[in-house]
Amino acid sequence: MTITLPTSRLMEHGTWLEIRLDHLRYNLKAVEKASGRKNEVLAVVKANAYGHGLLETAKTLDGQVRYLGVSSLLEALDLKEHGIATPVFLFGRLTPAELPIALAEEITLSVSSYEEAEELASISQSLKRLTKIHIKVDTGMGRLGIPVLQASGTIEKIHELPSLVPEGIYTHFPSAESDQPFTEEQLQRFAFLLEDLGKKGIHFVYRHAANSAGSLKIRTPVLNLIRPGLMLYGLYSDESLRKDVQVKPILSLKSRIILLKKLTPGQSVGYGRTYIAKTHTLIATLPVGYSHGYPYSAFQKAQVLYKGKRYPLAGRISMDYLSFDLGPDSAKIGDEVTLIGPDGKEEIRTEEVAGWAGTIPYEIVTRLTSKLPRYYRS
Repeated sequence: MTITLPTSRLMEHGTWLEIRLDHLRYNLKAVEKASGRKNEVLAVVKANAYGHGLLETAKTLDGQVRYLGVSSLLEALDLKEHGIATPVFLFGRLTPAELPIALAEEITLSVSSYEEAEELASISQSLKRLTKIHIKVDTGMGRLGIPVLQASGTIEKIHELPSLVPEGIYTHFPSAESDQPFTEEQLQRFAFLLEDLGKKGIHFVYRHAANSAGSLKIRTPVLNLIRPGLMLYGLYSDESLRKDVQVKPILSLKSRIILLKKLTPGQSVGYGRTYIAKTHTLIATLPVGYSHGYPYSAFQKAQVLYKGKRYPLAGRISMDYLSFDLGPDSAKIGDEVTLIGPDGKEEIRTEEVAGWAGTIPYEIVTRLTSKLPRYYRS
């Protein structure tokens, strides 16, 4: 659900997301500047723009980047159907039934083998059109991509196929944040491959490898396109990256108190009775749980913000509800509570929630259900 602020209708929803599109624009410029040279940008908006809302994010980035990157045909078609003019790049591999649709819609596709390229060439010929592709090379990620030692000969064969336009070549860094020697080794393999292909007269418009972390850590003329994802949304995959660039979180998760209950010592809250009151206390319940995407595993450490102050959760997170302990403080039904985002001088960042849950920030935001209302502030 997409709603634009300002609005007085927030009260209609017990739990919602607020998205700062101005922060998204700021983060794009910050990452571009921090990359150190004038690179083209492939903005990654897959997984519902990392939970932030595919269409509103794409509309904000439309015309500001070279490509929008998605991981499914449905996302690509959604962008096309809503008039997004920026070209769409689709990571991964499609099923045979999906390929003709993708080619008819002029989506730029990733290729990880000669057989895949051969199939695309055949369909392109039957549709009487040219298809842009980016060839993926596996330099150490170990998933998709042509193994780097086989890549030169395979790419030479792909280049001879009709109806394909090999516009780009790319690889993937699995540990750009934490393993600089391995990343440099990957880059060296990639550079040697490009040099070898160049001797054969094979060149590419776009050469890319750098995700958010890579765009900050890697400075080389070998690459001329960056692929920021998490950092566009104001999040860090590793705390060490904060010193390289300052980005602003664009998402807040909020809810409203729907029930207040006074507990006496010995009374419990939630499944398993993991919380038992030690003193007289006030418990507030919110209509948000793991069905909305809030992580169940965070319950032992998680906190919320109410009127600029932190309060611990009380008991386990259930499917549709969670409770927090106000202690001796008071509250009112309908009052706003922040689970992710700022409130006064305090802020709960997505990275902090990920730490409580023992996971990564990617998982926290991408799990936020698309059924949650999203309010956009531009």
